[in-house]
Parts: sequence; structure tokens; C-alpha cells
Amino acid sequence: MTFTTPDVIVVDGRLLADFAEVLGSQSDDFGLPVVFRVTTELAHQAMDSGTVPSDGIVHTSESLHLRREPRLGDHLSGLLTVERIHRRGGATQLLVRSDIVADGDTSPIAVTTSTLTFRS
Repeated sequence: MTFTTPDVIVVDGRLLADFAEVLGSQSDDFGLPVVFRVTTELAHQAMDSGTVPSDGIVHTSESLHLRREPRLGDHLSGLLTVERIHRRGGATQLLVRSDIVADGDTSPIAVTTSTLTFRS
């Protein structure tokens, strides 16, 4: 089961300025928040499909491998893959992987994995 971002996310001055405003920073080094923005879009796709509930989710583990920081001008897209499903004791655990790709790159610039747990 896979989900994709509906639109590309452009790493532009406006996106970076929005992060700077929220974080109260003058820096434009926002690689992790930009990656998080893409993974949030992917999560919404999974929730909108009914695969994952919109509330009552617990992240029981999460990891991030960043091959390179997102750069100004990147056009990012994402692919969320449900790799495993475990059901036991009235709970469901999903192991999901998100691959974040920049236009022109042949491999993901970032890969996240998460284990999501919720009541079945």
C-alpha cells in the first residue's frame, strides 16, 4: 500500500520564511522542518484514505536518514509505503517508510521510518 504527495512542495523563500517566523529564527537552515512538511502531507493522504485514523495514533518508533539537506529551489515529492501490518490485542501497528525525493535526484534525499500504533 502506497501514498504519494498530491503536489510537489517547492523549497522557496516563502516556505523558509514561514519556518523562520514559527521558530523565531533568522536562519534559513530548515532541512528537517522541510522534510517534516513532506511527511505530514503523506500522513494526511493515508488518513484521508481511511487507512490510518485521524486521531488516537501513537508513534512507537521513528527514524530519519538524511542523504542531503533540502535546498532552496528543490521540488520535493514523497512516497509513503506501508511495509508491515501487525494486529494483536486490539491494536494495529503499521511500519511505514517515507521516501522524500527532489526533482533531478535519482535516490531519495531523505528516508523516514515510523511505527504507528492505534486501536483496531
